[in-house]
Amino acid sequence: MGTSAPGGSVSDAELIAYIETMMLLAIADGMVKEIELHVVQMAVVSYLENHPTIGAMSRQQLIDLCYACAQKIYDEGAQYRLRLAAEALDSHEKRMYALGMAVTVSTSDGFIHATERDALKLIQRAFGLSDDEVRKAVEAFK
Repeated sequence: MGTSAPGGSVSDAELIAYIETMMLLAIADGMVKEIELHVVQMAVVSYLENHPTIGAMSRQQLIDLCYACAQKIYDEGAQYRLRLAAEALDSHEKRMYALGMAVTVSTSDGFIHATERDALKLIQRAFGLSDDEVRKAVEAFK
């Protein structure tokens, strides 16, 4: 990933915020594509490997959590879930890391679709990020 993971332990709320931010882009076109879910899963596994305090989840638990997060976005709406994610990710570093993880999902097929760009705008607004910060995150993954 273009941005290194924030240090320290991660709360359950932060973990869910990271996953939901990624899932938002994976479901931006209305459904989760298998390759996008796989990218999300690998990003989460990679993240957990760097945070051993929460790394006790099995691969199946991670898959289940990804699906549960996607369902919460469908049920409660992207804007509401992003507002909760912004509260959980209480530093600029954490929000930029979540954005980087989300960009990884959106570029899994080689380019960013219009629906994914819209989802990036939602993340940008919810996280209080500038156009330049989003542009840099996208360019880091090209």
